[in-house]
Amino acid sequence: MILLTLLWLPVVDANTYRINVSEALSYSLGQQQIIAMFSAIYAPLGIQPEFEFLPSERGLQLVNDAELDAEAGRVDLIGARYDNLIAVPVPLSELRLMLLCTDPQYCDLAHETDLAIIAGNLITVWFCEQRQLNCNRVQNDISAYQALSRGRVSRILATDKYALGSLCESGLSTLYSKAASARTFTIYHYVHKKHQALVPKLSAQIKAISQSGQLKQYAERLHNAFSQCQGQLISLD
Repeated sequence: MILLTLLWLPVVDANTYRINVSEALSYSLGQQQIIAMFSAIYAPLGIQPEFEFLPSERGLQLVNDAELDAEAGRVDLIGARYDNLIAVPVPLSELRLMLLCTDPQYCDLAHETDLAIIAGNLITVWFCEQRQLNCNRVQNDISAYQALSRGRVSRILATDKYALGSLCESGLSTLYSKAASARTFTIYHYVHKKHQALVPKLSAQIKAISQSGQLKQYAERLHNAFSQCQGQLISLD
């Protein structure tokens, strides 16, 4: 009876290659751009990856434990925390931290109004700890933007690229932005160390599509999404 049951279990494809992506990019446009980007990176290697959109720390741990094969992209100081992850040395992009505010007066770290951060955005968590800021975690970026639109919070700390793509789902029409720091952070693709042999090929491919302008296009589509739904993001820098 046990043998018959086992015969009916689905066969797991040993060649399945799964990439973890932060759930902050699980909205429609974010998924489209991430899938397009990494499909283009891996296609010349003969790999068609699958994608898991998971909470940040959970997803990173699954990659570290070899339950998943790769991490789409992380800031270097976050990725370095995981012993079994190897960074592909050609960067995907750079990002800055910024304040998104409902009124210009709130776009100042010295302002005493509470600062909201998105729980899965580990670089903002790190920044709050480093600066000893009073930061309140919100479940995801859509919840954070809805909190802004409903007046529950006046500002959030976010990244200047990937966090902007879901603004269209917030109900907001105007926001103000200001750089929270002059520092830039480099984003790398990571693979589990069992895939170390792929690193040189991935490096060459990321370099090639970066030089072609494709990587920049993916990031710009996310960054400019708010203007596509008639939203206005006013920079105070």
